Amino acid sequence: MRSTLGKLALICGAATAAFTLATAPALAAVPTHWVVGPNSPENFTAKSSNVVLSINGIDMTCTYSDAGGSLHSATGNPAAVGTINPVHFGRTGEPCTSFLGAVDTVANTPWTLNVTGYNAATGVSQGYISGVNARVTVSTCAFTVTGTAHGTYTNSTGDLAVAANPTELTVSAPTAGCAGVVSAGDHPSFNGDYYAVVSGTSTHPTIVGS
Repeated sequence: MRSTLGKLALICGAATAAFTLATAPALAAVPTHWVVGPNSPENFTAKSSNVVLSINGIDMTCTYSDAGGSLHSATGNPAAVGTINPVHFGRTGEPCTSFLGAVDTVANTPWTLNVTGYNAATGVSQGYISGVNARVTVSTCAFTVTGTAHGTYTNSTGDLAVAANPTELTVSAPTAGCAGVVSAGDHPSFNGDYYAVVSGTSTHPTIVGS
């Protein structure tokens, strides 16, 4: 009797395991082949009206920022599919601002756009911008921000949504005027939505991973 029950338990266990494996969702393959459209290479321009660099409770807000660069198909994961050069923060008559006064930011480019994941159902790529380097000046304080910034890109809208993870960006070389406000080693956040189009058109470039 015990032997029969034991065999029955083994059979049921095996059947359950087989059913579980059969019904478990398949793991998504990691994309290694990236195709830029409508053509590759493709030059682009992008604009944003909501860029915010925040550090130690100080928000430095830009209601205007623009960027340009090029995109190209690539292989690998992560894969470098784009170069961002130049990037501007603010413009004449519309500077970036903070409660400390106007903010002047000079981006040292090029920066690189890297992709790591792709959702075919939504047309959204995940990735990060590497090589971020910019000199920020506000009032008597100036400092450099370097590092990477993660984000997503949506093919249907051309939205490059940047949202740097904690500690991705780091402050260095603060001037004496930054004492008590910004220190070397601080980690600012950076958020913004840049809407990209193929240069000279209203067409959004696409990035598709497989």
